Amino acid sequence: MDFALDAEQHLIVQTVKKFSDRDLRGWAADADRAGAAPDRLTALGGELGFFLDAVPSEADGLLDGDYSHLTRALRGFELGRGCPALAALLETNVEPALAVNRWGSAAAKQALFKSLASGGLATLAHDSRGNLELSDEGSDLRVSGKLGPIPALATASHVLVAARDVLFLAATDGMKRDAITPSGWRAAKWATATLSTHKISADFILARGTAAQTAIAEVLTWARASLAARAAGVAVAAMEYAEHYAKERIQFGQPIGQFESLIRLRDDAVTSASAAKLFALHAAWAIDKGLPTAGDLASRARVLAGDAVTRSTIDAVQIYGGYGFVNDFPVEKLMRDARAFEALHGDERLGRVLAAKANQAGKE
Repeated sequence: MDFALDAEQHLIVQTVKKFSDRDLRGWAADADRAGAAPDRLTALGGELGFFLDAVPSEADGLLDGDYSHLTRALRGFELGRGCPALAALLETNVEPALAVNRWGSAAAKQALFKSLASGGLATLAHDSRGNLELSDEGSDLRVSGKLGPIPALATASHVLVAARDVLFLAATDGMKRDAITPSGWRAAKWATATLSTHKISADFILARGTAAQTAIAEVLTWARASLAARAAGVAVAAMEYAEHYAKERIQFGQPIGQFESLIRLRDDAVTSASAAKLFALHAAWAIDKGLPTAGDLASRARVLAGDAVTRSTIDAVQIYGGYGFVNDFPVEKLMRDARAFEALHGDERLGRVLAAKANQAGKE
């Protein structure tokens, strides 16, 4: 396996890294306190190729050819280093756009891509707990229940819903949405949505039955690889902040970064974060190669990255001491942000346990 980046990937990584260090980190604290993204995010993100990178060029997007999940993971890591809440908004259109482009009808493509091209957002909702009630109405579908909390849902024009054995695109204008501001990713425009016999026309149903289960698994694979990369970025950022603080904080006549216990603490966290990054990139590479193991790799990458970001942010707070719990310092926010990575798209460990039990039962 060649670990070297090609010229385009190298340029993207350097560009997004500069954007994250200069802009996302600069906006992060104020965006967290306000619970809202800065106005400049949309314009500057669009200039850098976000929002429309998964929309085909014939629909006024930027995608020409196959989508590169590896490139997405590389940039996602850098976005995570900057601000995971703003990263969630920059990445939110990818799954809906790719899914509709691959399985959607002409009507679904027109509706979604027209909205995204005019500056709209779309998001992904996975009904992992089976909260939705689905009933057929001829070739259409009626949906009742609750979605969320989901980032970007507060302002999204469309939501891609993965529910048991059906994958569909829904416009949000007929939903009752309640915006919320959770403790993590506060600026990510979270919301819940309540559907009451919400009608989904046949043109907006992307897949049903076994085909839907296969499609949903693929969509979740994309999302999990991206989450893993961003989580690894947050883990690394926490240690970057901690290292800088440890060099400046003097106790007993020396920087605390020279204390052996803190050296070991940070070193172990960096090791975990580095492993999580490599695993996320491996999963994204497997998606691009069409490997049958991609889904499992993405799931395990997300688990590893989730563990790494939790550990790194807690350790960073420990290095800061009492200041680590004060929101004047960045690691308090990162520790809250780490929790959001566990809240989306279901419990990976539980899912594998249930799958293993079902597989065992099928053999008996």
